[in-house]
Amino acid sequence: MFYDDGIYLALAKSLAQGHGYHLQYLPGAPASVHYPFGYPLFLALLWKIWPAFPANVSLFRTANAVLMGIGSALLVMHLAPRLALPKWLTALAVVLAATAIPMVAVATVLFSEPLFIVLAAAAVWAADAALTAEGRRGLVLAILTGLLAGLAALTRTIGITVIGGVVLSLALARRNRQTVAAAVTAIIPLIPWLMFSSLHHGEVDPLTASNYGTYGDFMRQSGASWISLTSLSEIVRPLAAITMPPVPAILRFVLGLIALIVLLVGMVELTKRARAAGWMLWCYVAVVAVWPYTPDRFLWGVLPWVAVAFGAGVQRLAVARWPLAASLPPAASRRLPASLAWLSAAAVAIGFAIFQVRGYSIRGATSVQTGISATMNEILPWIRTATDTTAVIAGEDEALVWLYTGRHAVPSYLWRVRGRDAESFGADSLHAWLERSGATHLIMTGPGSDAAPTIDQLISRRPGYLQLIRVWPGNMLAFRIQRGA
Repeated sequence: MFYDDGIYLALAKSLAQGHGYHLQYLPGAPASVHYPFGYPLFLALLWKIWPAFPANVSLFRTANAVLMGIGSALLVMHLAPRLALPKWLTALAVVLAATAIPMVAVATVLFSEPLFIVLAAAAVWAADAALTAEGRRGLVLAILTGLLAGLAALTRTIGITVIGGVVLSLALARRNRQTVAAAVTAIIPLIPWLMFSSLHHGEVDPLTASNYGTYGDFMRQSGASWISLTSLSEIVRPLAAITMPPVPAILRFVLGLIALIVLLVGMVELTKRARAAGWMLWCYVAVVAVWPYTPDRFLWGVLPWVAVAFGAGVQRLAVARWPLAASLPPAASRRLPASLAWLSAAAVAIGFAIFQVRGYSIRGATSVQTGISATMNEILPWIRTATDTTAVIAGEDEALVWLYTGRHAVPSYLWRVRGRDAESFGADSLHAWLERSGATHLIMTGPGSDAAPTIDQLISRRPGYLQLIRVWPGNMLAFRIQRGA
């Protein structure tokens, strides 16, 4: 498990066992107001079918794989008939995106992207169908569009862009009744969540707002410090990482710039031929560009649409005339954009192939899970045997600790956003949090962990407060917290 997926599963267990939408692993079991309950509710239904943990994790992972297949099929069936690309090429673009290492990494843990892709693909398909339907059928499709878009937003907060995309596409087409119907029905699934989070967000400790607070809490705490030219340019980095070939930096920059132009042309082309899908993608990218977190994981949620848009851009430029070359002979004015398009396509194909081959050869899709498992396989047995059931463990992956040991657990790294980076609240805040949460033990998974510098400061400032009681290979440490020391 990474982090979010452990929280999703902990919330699913709480729902399935009748404890409500609460973080059972935190002392006092506060309500969860950060993660919409769409995906945890889906997992809770599966938990009811197979309640034996951890064996049932295989069911959850299988469900994610099935959802990826369904989402990919919906994408192809929606977009292939509408684009100028050959249908097989649209399908190939979707399949390559769905099996890209970042997407496999997302689908093989309990992240919400696969369910989001299904709901978003269905919503934009229904919206594009509503744009060509008349009368009662158009209204029914608009209502279906709104409902699916609302469920997408209930699965991932950034799914609000699906609502924005489908409503915008209907509004720009001057389908007024359908616009209102889609907008109203999109809000309906969100009402319980908005009421719940508004009622309970005061239960979240201010020091953990970045982990567990609402996005309103988060933004009040960090301000708008993440919005800058650097943050806007950051959005292209993850895409370049998986598509650009290993060439000298200046050539990589030029190829990346051309590929970005091709992608933007393709997004315009997608918007012309599948309006709802295109406007959803524009809205999504715009939000990710100013999102306070690094954009990597958020981009993977729309990677299949990005792949199709890039293909549409290549196709469009391959047959286009370049306006700036109007003084050239017609053949030359067509040849220039076509040459750039095919050069970009070749560079992306080579870069992506190299990335995939290298990544799969080292099992890159599961490397993070493997690393976390190797660490926790050392620590979890010790927690089960060396602490009693009343212990409160401060450390990383607190939901994971609770799921596998039954001990309450709290985060040991307290942070806020500064720019696009995380900034620790410092040793005094950590001490106050450990006291307030009733933590009895603290686990540090190594000197490279986010919490390590702050823990070092705490040891220096309060000698004797953390008593070292266990050392594992790799300088993983366990401390007993000595109150009053």
